[in-house]
Order: sequence, then structure tokens, then C-alpha cells
Amino acid sequence: MDTNKDDLKKAIEAEHGGKATHHHAVPVNEKERGQSIWHGIVHVFDLADDAKAKRAYAWSDKDEDGKPKIVTVLHAGQIKGPIEAVRAALTAELNAKHGHDDVSRRSSSSGSPHRESLHGGRNPSAPSRQRGRSGNG
Repeated sequence: MDTNKDDLKKAIEAEHGGKATHHHAVPVNEKERGQSIWHGIVHVFDLADDAKAKRAYAWSDKDEDGKPKIVTVLHAGQIKGPIEAVRAALTAELNAKHGHDDVSRRSSSSGSPHRESLHGGRNPSAPSRQRGRSGNG
């Protein structure tokens, strides 16, 4: 999916406040039992004027209906980099879909993955209880 850095920057600023500045982008290929379960480019942004975190991660994806969405995750709690951000988002997606975390090695991940469509609406599958959570999961 082709989402530009400006769209990701706007999503971070709208969701988390502060001013986001693109720092770099990294490829992430998350695997489970040797199989790739998610791969894409995660963009890393520095945040100014935000007391919750000094960094955020964002990437584009598709929702269950194949519609484009942007995922944003703050660098906070156990989220220390792009890989943990992706794992937290995948865990939140599993929780929303199935009501539990059925990927055992991710059960200790926590974070605040937020999703919104490219057209500005929040993805209803992102559980509100996930917002603002940090620390032990």
C-alpha cells in the first residue's frame, strides 16, 4: 500500500498530539513459527511537545475489508522499537478479533496501537481499553 510520510505524520499528530518529524523507515518482517505473518515498512517519527513519548511508529495496512488504514504506536512501556510496535498492533488486532491473545509469545507485549482509516475515521476494531495502556500486559 502506498501511503506517504505526510499522511503518517498527520495520523500521529492527530492521534497523539505534538509535532512529529520523520526520522527514518525500517523494513519489518514479523514471523510466527517460521512463517511470515506481517511484513512492511515501519516509519519512525520523533515527537516534540508530547509528554507521553518522544517517538512514535506508523505504517499503512489494510483492514479486514481490504480498506486502507494507518496504524500508529507510541514508543512507551514495552514498545522499544518498530518490531515491538508491530507485535503490539498484531496482539491488539487478535484481542479485538477473538477476545484474547492467542499468540503466546506476544502475551507480554503492551502498547497503544491506534488505527485510523486514511480518510480520518478511527477503526472500530481498535479496542478503546487499549488506548493509553503501558507497563506490564
